[in-house]
Amino acid sequence: MKATRALTESSAAFADLGTFLPLVVGLIVIAGVDPIGLLYGFGLFALGTGLFYRRPIPVQPMKATAAMAVAGMIGTEVLIATGMMLGLTLILLSQTNLVSKFKRLIPPTVLHGMRTALALSLIANAYAIGAISLYWTAVLLLLLVGLQFTALRAFGGLLILLLGWMALGDSSITSAVPGAAQGIISLPELQLPETAAFVSALELAYLPQLALTLTNALILTAVIAQDYFPDHNRPATEKRLAFSSGLANFLLAPLGAIPMCHGAGGLAAHHAMGSRTGWSIAIFGATCLVLAALFGEQVTHILTAVPLEVVAALVLFASWHLAEPAKILTVRPSCQLIIAAMTVVALWGGLMTALVVGVALEWSISKYAQQKTTL
Repeated sequence: MKATRALTESSAAFADLGTFLPLVVGLIVIAGVDPIGLLYGFGLFALGTGLFYRRPIPVQPMKATAAMAVAGMIGTEVLIATGMMLGLTLILLSQTNLVSKFKRLIPPTVLHGMRTALALSLIANAYAIGAISLYWTAVLLLLLVGLQFTALRAFGGLLILLLGWMALGDSSITSAVPGAAQGIISLPELQLPETAAFVSALELAYLPQLALTLTNALILTAVIAQDYFPDHNRPATEKRLAFSSGLANFLLAPLGAIPMCHGAGGLAAHHAMGSRTGWSIAIFGATCLVLAALFGEQVTHILTAVPLEVVAALVLFASWHLAEPAKILTVRPSCQLIIAAMTVVALWGGLMTALVVGVALEWSISKYAQQKTTL
């Protein structure tokens, strides 16, 4: 790998912190999830993903289950049970054509509406993670955009992380160093949920997360991957995405990993930062493994040292790249109406509700156009 490409992939490895960091910190600090098992899960999943796809297919927390755990609706044992159940379901789906058939029922306009809705949802989530400085967020975002037009583009992600931490970070990261200096390697522990946990998972978390996974982690991610890498010899199809995420969840959840998936927003974030290979994902995975193994329980100090303004700037940059507003301006007004409606609905009822509304509007407008033509 050439030096410039290596630098770009290394910088882009942390492009998806906007999704990863807030949920992971919330799960560890608020929900009491073991950081060692959690990071080992992400590390192993990311390394396998980078090797399998050879493209920047991201690894993210499953948002619905993570939000439920942070809100106190489900405990750690139910979280693990949900991951195992979803993993088995996705493996089974990967052996069928059900997801692909479902995707063919969704019009292209609705798929673009899903991208825009997801982008706005990411922005809303970025400003819900805590108190941030709008001034510093704007400064870091403008700097990140400006770097894309310079020879330092390959360093964009790393520079934003470094400068943001130097300007806004605290010294809590240094408190984790003594633990790492002891040379003790932390390993995950086997955690097998009881039957009651699986029952609770089915009642509370399984179905809402499955609906979100089908739309965002499988269908939308496959569409965007095909758009970014149309000629790749290992395409990220819905079936492959279902199999890789299903296998990872089923095998790694008993080690303390939280439910994980691939995601359209993460793919846009890595691509926007210049990643074109699986190296960025592999570097992210290796970082997770090193943090878990060397720092153990003290890794929380490192994760919380990243300023929220850096996270927000990365989210805003990725959201613009994901939504592709220039394309929206080129479609006909009826399509723009559908996209706008889906974006608003997504903020209120989530991506699955936005999908239903988008399909209904597309069908209604098509029917109206047919009737008008026959008159």
